[in-house]
Amino acid sequence: MNSDKASSPSATHTESCYRDISVLIVDFDLICLKVASGMLRALTYEVLTAHRAMEALEMIRDEDLRIDMVLMELHMPDMYGLDLLDEIKRISDLPVLMMSFDRSENAMLSSLEKGAYFYFT
Repeated sequence: MNSDKASSPSATHTESCYRDISVLIVDFDLICLKVASGMLRALTYEVLTAHRAMEALEMIRDEDLRIDMVLMELHMPDMYGLDLLDEIKRISDLPVLMMSFDRSENAMLSSLEKGAYFYFT
């Protein structure tokens, strides 16, 4: 009998399938930033974080950084999320996922109409 321990396909899949995907998380709330980045890192995503919208734009413009996707808060103190979404779409083709405590239909639909791929509440 073979003594090697077999790994389940789902465990192997979880350990490696996101390893080469880099996510930029943008949120002014440091606790939310830490929780979201910790969850994505646990799934083996590469994670970059920005505390301010302008910092996120600088990172997106930096050709030395590889960013595959943006996960961002809608309500931030230095720039409204829809304005940031417009600017990201103007300078890149990155997929953007919005997250917010704002459950209003207007916020959700406006985000999706402006090009967000998904809206989390």
